[in-house]
Amino acid sequence: MRIAYLTIDNINDNVILAQTFPLLGRLATLPEVDGIDLFALRKHGGDRYRAYLPPTRIRVRVGNNHGIWHPLTWLHLVRFALQAWARTRAGAVLIGRNPISLLCLSLAASRRGTRLVLDYRGLLSEEYVLQGKIARRGRMHRLLRRLERWAIRRADAILCVSERLRERTVRWQPVAAGKIVVIPCCYDPRVAGRDEATIERLRGELALDPARDFVLAYAGSLSVWNRPEAIREVFHAFRQIHARTRLLLLTGDLEAAQASFGDEAAIIIRSIPHEEIQHHLALADLGLLLRDRSSVNRVASPVKFAEYLACGVPVLVTPGVGDCPDIVRREGVGYLLDADLPLSRIVSEIRANRSDFRARCREVATRYFDGDAYRALYGELVGGKAFRRLPESPSVGKACA
Repeated sequence: MRIAYLTIDNINDNVILAQTFPLLGRLATLPEVDGIDLFALRKHGGDRYRAYLPPTRIRVRVGNNHGIWHPLTWLHLVRFALQAWARTRAGAVLIGRNPISLLCLSLAASRRGTRLVLDYRGLLSEEYVLQGKIARRGRMHRLLRRLERWAIRRADAILCVSERLRERTVRWQPVAAGKIVVIPCCYDPRVAGRDEATIERLRGELALDPARDFVLAYAGSLSVWNRPEAIREVFHAFRQIHARTRLLLLTGDLEAAQASFGDEAAIIIRSIPHEEIQHHLALADLGLLLRDRSSVNRVASPVKFAEYLACGVPVLVTPGVGDCPDIVRREGVGYLLDADLPLSRIVSEIRANRSDFRARCREVATRYFDGDAYRALYGELVGGKAFRRLPESPSVGKACA
């Protein structure tokens, strides 16, 4: 079996390097897989992605992204579609990372004996509205909605990243109920490793004192669904409770971070390679996952949630962020932000039980978000077997028949 995987996202984005590449690495190790062809667009970053490719049989084809609606971008997508068709043989599995990618693979899927899989990670039409690329209820919005409906119906199997996304998909298109498997966004295996000497060196460089400081951390972009103003408000609220509160902001959006957070002495802004994030997060007492209520966030599976937990960091999360609030409540790995939650309680509980929180968070991360634990489900996803239920994780990581 050969796999073709197509994405319209920038191949150098952290979302691809930290999510898609480990996924492809796991698929490549399945005994029935002979190799993988990856088709991806590139907007910036040059050949940075090559350093992150799994050491497996993955052949990469890259096209330039001039903007999703630019004619030259679509010429590259047409080229991808033709190349995938030319290489596809009976038994091939074709995986599209969103409905547009699936459409590009539909020509290859016309060959007999192929299997078309939708890697469904969110509501593309609503994401484009939030990003300002299209107008809600405009022509392109309606077109993307129709494309999403077609993709759900056309796919032979669907990978959903949250129970909320599965529920929404089945309500909208009941025909999808028997072909969905839920596997959350898992952390990059490198995040689980840590070097205590490096952590202590960073603690000294940043002048952090565990006995006195309470460190909040935010890791990720400052995109439209990650609210800088909410991060700033929560940070200042904690400062009123505990004067030695610090904010560690790890982002590639340095200009946006400086514009939003200024030069407050208690805020540390850093841009670091993703493979070094675990040593910085190990300095934190509480990770921030603060998002607005929206259809996009309601079905999301933010990889930063998995990364916080894998680094032993409890999470402060707003309601309506995929399955995250349910996991926080059920497993005791953080707090759900609401008006009745006293921040002083968070500070006192975490400072009094740091080691217990860290151990519990890492254990929950392994149980829910270790991609290797879903290897059997990946095999069923590409192999066409009947999906089975996994009773170990009641909210995520189970097949839905």
